[in-house]
Amino acid sequence: MKSLAVFILLVIFQSVEAGQQVTLYGNDTSYIGDEIVFNKYSDQISGSETVVGKAKVNSKGAFSLSFDIDEVTFVFSYTGIYKLHLFAVPGNNYEIILPPRQEKEPVELLNPYFEPVVIHLATVELAKNELNTLIRMFNDAYLPYYNKHIVTLGQKDDFSELDEDIITMENPFSSSGNAYFNDYRRYRYGLLRYFAYQQRSKSISDEYFRNQPVLLENPAFMELFNQVYKNYFHHLSRTAGDSNLGNVIRTCNIDSIRLFLESDSVIGIGNLSNLVILKFLHDEFYDDNYSRSSLLALLDAYIAENKDQKMTDVAISIRDKVTRLLTGFLPPAFALYNGDSILISLDDFKGRYVYLNFCSCFSYTCLNEFKMLEALYAKHKDLIEVVTVIIDNDEDIINSFLKRSNYQWTFLHYGNQSTIIRDYDVRAFPLYYLINREGKLAMSPAPSPGEEFEARLFKLMRSKGEL
Repeated sequence: MKSLAVFILLVIFQSVEAGQQVTLYGNDTSYIGDEIVFNKYSDQISGSETVVGKAKVNSKGAFSLSFDIDEVTFVFSYTGIYKLHLFAVPGNNYEIILPPRQEKEPVELLNPYFEPVVIHLATVELAKNELNTLIRMFNDAYLPYYNKHIVTLGQKDDFSELDEDIITMENPFSSSGNAYFNDYRRYRYGLLRYFAYQQRSKSISDEYFRNQPVLLENPAFMELFNQVYKNYFHHLSRTAGDSNLGNVIRTCNIDSIRLFLESDSVIGIGNLSNLVILKFLHDEFYDDNYSRSSLLALLDAYIAENKDQKMTDVAISIRDKVTRLLTGFLPPAFALYNGDSILISLDDFKGRYVYLNFCSCFSYTCLNEFKMLEALYAKHKDLIEVVTVIIDNDEDIINSFLKRSNYQWTFLHYGNQSTIIRDYDVRAFPLYYLINREGKLAMSPAPSPGEEFEARLFKLMRSKGEL
């Protein structure tokens, strides 16, 4: 009996760890042949994303994808000009209704500031108390009040009208027994109060964050957190003295920083200090106040020492984001199709130098540099692989171009992994990177073939004793 009890407990533990399955399915003939990909945030500080499920839309327009989650998770899909999202509840199935298919224009494709049309996905069965229905209804009620008070921002000091409006918004939903929805509303009200109060960050922190649970998967919680604790260490440097804070940070000792934060009247003891540290490490990486090597050492120490797996996962996600295109680190992975519909991954080239470039068949500069790449590859193909990722929509035109040109190096199409544009920060054509034999970035970005790339490659190889 004892062994049976242990077995049952083990099964229960494993099922909890594995989470529960969610299935998204639907039918829309305008998406035939497309791949529907749903993501979630790896963390909501850096905004890094990870794929949770994908499915090919078949010849009848049907698709279905499944994934496992252990808590309510905000999932989303970039589909043409849209960013479609849904709050997925463990164990639920959703028949979703897609908007009419509308692809990005070529100019939108490479625009780093392009803002997609955000749509909260509708489902076929609109149950009144279902989480997505509740959040849609609340957001419809919330938005007019949000716009109203943002417009009058700073024009008055009497906040009684704001309080009355929050009561009005809350009345239809106050009896909800959905804990996630209750938290979502609470932190949306907090965001409204924060923008209205502006300088009263401490009161917002005391009410919504100090000694409160950290809700990593709730976008309302994380949006308010990112606002309240933006540049928080700059605030501390003014109140505690820059030299004191700087010395603590330069120790590269996470415990010292945590103790420093916990002594602050705003943060206090608990997971909030961990989250504030991670936000600081992420945000400072893009400023020049502290050395990147120190910040990376702190991230590594956090990952090694932290015992909360979810917070550790956030730290790993942030580290991956800030080192994504740094020389000496692994570049973003990809697996793309060539003209023969063969899937080629970056790992396929490990052990060789890879001159990775992003181009368009319609770019005059790219077409000129293809001639230089042809000469480079013919001369040094025993030393280096040339891999060109084509960022054009029409694969038939691309294939026709490649057949006419008869170039011999590897050409891939971005289509099945469009996130590669964001991953490699492609903002203009052409763009080059050099990846070394260990699969790490050696030049990021790399010079073009007309900018003495060959000489710099040989200098690098000689410095490593490879020539």
